[in-house]
Amino acid sequence: MKTFPTIKSEKDMEAVVEEYGFLPFFRSAIPGFSVEEMADPSVYFPPKGEGVWDWKDDVINGTGGTYGKFFLSRPGFVSKDFFFLLAGYRRDDYDFEGMVNDGLVTHSERLFYQILEETGSETSTFLRYKARMSKSSFDSANTRLQMKTFIVISGFDRKTTKDGRPYGWGVARYSLAENIYPDLEESLNGTRAADASAKLLSRLRAVFKDTEDAALRRIIG
Repeated sequence: MKTFPTIKSEKDMEAVVEEYGFLPFFRSAIPGFSVEEMADPSVYFPPKGEGVWDWKDDVINGTGGTYGKFFLSRPGFVSKDFFFLLAGYRRDDYDFEGMVNDGLVTHSERLFYQILEETGSETSTFLRYKARMSKSSFDSANTRLQMKTFIVISGFDRKTTKDGRPYGWGVARYSLAENIYPDLEESLNGTRAADASAKLLSRLRAVFKDTEDAALRRIIG
């Protein structure tokens, strides 16, 4: 089995994302390749100080990538170039309007998307409030739109102390992918899903030589 580096700092996490182009947070179809499996125990649930749960913003900002439920509906990081390939494949030659016209999105997904079109970005708390969705409906629409690459988590809002230090769990902030990457729409123009899929598989095969194609295909969906 391929040996992966140990994550002991946010810079280690950034380095993995930059080297491989993506990094699932939890165990995935590629054994050993996740934050959960690569993190040193001292930073996975540290008794004191920050750990992997607190470094998500640093990794997003440091790599120019993004974060979201992209891997079997579970979260992880992707670099910009990997995300563009993933979007080229997952959107299946559609833009959002085309999916709406062909009945390929639900009412909840469409409402979710329209709110972000109007506001630019929202935390999960306010997005659910504005959409007036139950938690289960919100979570389902949220996950489907992330898997389709139309929305991403652009950062995490944390409470701060009086002297400006962040603390507590971060609240996810969602944005349309095109708001984060203004060149995405132009880049995908004319991109065929089959070509994007072939490029993704070729890239994964070059790195994960001992992993079966079936597992690699599960990663890209």
